[in-house]
Amino acid sequence: MRELFRMDRQNYNPEGKVFRRPSARAIILKDGKVLLNHVSKYDCYEFPGGGIEAGETPESALRREVAEETGRIVIPESVREFGIVIRRQRDSQDPDGIFEQENYYYFCEVTDEDVPRKPDEHEILDGAEPVWVDTLAIPVHRNRIAFERFGEPFIQREMRVMDMADQELRRMSWEMTEEAAIRSLGSADYKGMLAFVKHTLEDARTEGEKEIGMHKLEFGYTRYEHTKRVLGWAKRLYDATPDRTGLRYEELMIAAIFHDVGRAVSAQSGEDHAKAGAPIARDWLLSNGYDPARAEYIAGLVASHSEKGRMRDPDTDRNLLMLMEADLLDDMGLLGIVMDTMIVRARKADADFFDCYNHYERYTHPMQHDCPVVTKEARAFWDAKTESADRFMEQYRKDILFGGENYTGYK
Repeated sequence: MRELFRMDRQNYNPEGKVFRRPSARAIILKDGKVLLNHVSKYDCYEFPGGGIEAGETPESALRREVAEETGRIVIPESVREFGIVIRRQRDSQDPDGIFEQENYYYFCEVTDEDVPRKPDEHEILDGAEPVWVDTLAIPVHRNRIAFERFGEPFIQREMRVMDMADQELRRMSWEMTEEAAIRSLGSADYKGMLAFVKHTLEDARTEGEKEIGMHKLEFGYTRYEHTKRVLGWAKRLYDATPDRTGLRYEELMIAAIFHDVGRAVSAQSGEDHAKAGAPIARDWLLSNGYDPARAEYIAGLVASHSEKGRMRDPDTDRNLLMLMEADLLDDMGLLGIVMDTMIVRARKADADFFDCYNHYERYTHPMQHDCPVVTKEARAFWDAKTESADRFMEQYRKDILFGGENYTGYK
């Protein structure tokens, strides 16, 4: 099992006798919630679990402890390793000894069955009671306060593990959401296409791009994440469009997936990234059995998606127009504000709230109100995103500027 971290207080005689007391602890998941023990004595939280008895494996101890402390039954097949925390300090029972504890943490699920709880005397005195929480963020915060107040090592340990588990659970949730979204697109091929594009774009931030030193490249903006967002916007636009005359759903989705793949080579070659991406898309489609005429059409969408001046031409292919609008909808609204905040920070190490506000007012805000999209469906999305950004700007101005409610800029 991987080591999460160590807690070594180094307050012991290194030659002292070592007393070991391993434990097993459960990160219990069910219906999007996590089961913890709330310890009223310290107003903190801990994962259910306890010491591993002689002859027990960590997994068997986990099941026993969960049943005793929470009255729930662990599903054996659901148990999977998260990590181990090693704690080492002076033994409270033997001042000349060393207390060493290996804490084994596991993700697991429980059945709907309830069994009688059997808390031990220590748990009763501390007022430990099982509770379901919607997020680990609040317990982490409560444990931080409790540790500052009481300084108990177990509170610090649980706080750190909860924070790491929270990050892992959020990553898992994002991945599951993304998997479901990809499946909802309707073709098993899309997952393979995205994997190819991701692999191709992994080195997209080439030395040539880094030398530009501008905008998105300054803070690790990735073309692949942008690609997924554009794909999402293309799907939203298609679903929101009642008249789909001339629209070709699969071709639009595939073009969205490949639209920026040319970024992988354009920085070094100097070629327009859209034109550079077209042959990459065409070759992948042909090598995977797509009809040549269909592959050529999709490659044409990829090659032309940067020609935004064609958006107001009534003869522009509707699929190309929708791809262009999806591309433009990504980097604006609140996402644009967050992105520009990171840009300001990347350019100026000591950037403050006023630097960010001035950047929003000079660049972000005007650009968001210069709406380039043309269809009513795209305009509705654009206006909604702009409205949220306007509300943010109004409140942000009031928060940071003395007299901000009356601020009108220089005259």
